[in-house]
Amino acid sequence: MSSDDIDIDDFDNTDHDLEQFEGTDDTLAKFEKIFAKKRKVLDDGFDRNKVENQVLDKSTMFTLYEMINAKVISYVNGIVKAGKESVLFWAVAPDGMDVALKVYLVSTVSFKKRAAYIVGDPRFTRLKSGTRNMVYLWAKKEYRNLRQCARHNIPVPKVIHVSNNVLAMEFVGKDGIPSPTLHETEITESDYSQVIDIMTKLYKDARLVHGDFSEYNVLKTDSGLLLFDLGSAVDLAHPNAQNFLERDIKNMTYFFAKRGLTVRNPKDILAEITS
Repeated sequence: MSSDDIDIDDFDNTDHDLEQFEGTDDTLAKFEKIFAKKRKVLDDGFDRNKVENQVLDKSTMFTLYEMINAKVISYVNGIVKAGKESVLFWAVAPDGMDVALKVYLVSTVSFKKRAAYIVGDPRFTRLKSGTRNMVYLWAKKEYRNLRQCARHNIPVPKVIHVSNNVLAMEFVGKDGIPSPTLHETEITESDYSQVIDIMTKLYKDARLVHGDFSEYNVLKTDSGLLLFDLGSAVDLAHPNAQNFLERDIKNMTYFFAKRGLTVRNPKDILAEITS
């Protein structure tokens, strides 16, 4: 097993690391250190307290506290976006830089559907059942995929740290507001060309297929497009890699065609990428 290989046996379902906090009077005081006094509130209809109660179970709170001790972050401002499988927090590093914390929901059942993106990928061995095991592995998988893309100069968020169900990345945006996605912006011919280029480099250079490529997973920044949500990305040796690639191409072709752009035949794009 190489240093980059991931073994699900590295993770378990126990909370033994939390024992030192059980029954102590200063537990709440320690956890209150995680959040800034002035916190960003959601402006997209989510109930902040409800979401935080769902996401920040005891194990996740401990993970965040340990990240503060390790000086990965100094504190968390609050929630930026919430989804079915994860919640994005806006945090701040000791040097004052903004950090995006992607917290994968340990309680969600939707991760069971993600097994298809792991089973068959030669990078993963001895998979164990259990939602917590799957979530921890998914976080580590996305961390590895992001590093793999960065090594090949594919535009993705800079990865910083991963621990259990928490992934720390650079915050792509300003003042807690993330850069818009393709779905949220006016699109151009350049955007279409960049998407095809990213897909091609992902396949030929990083040897990966995204598996969930869509207008919701591409940020539009001043310096160009940036791909995110890489947890689904699979190695080319995965038995469904070709099917995933075909689906990614069709999805993006449909998006750009629906927005009024002249698009190429998906079969021609597939042939070009895999040639």
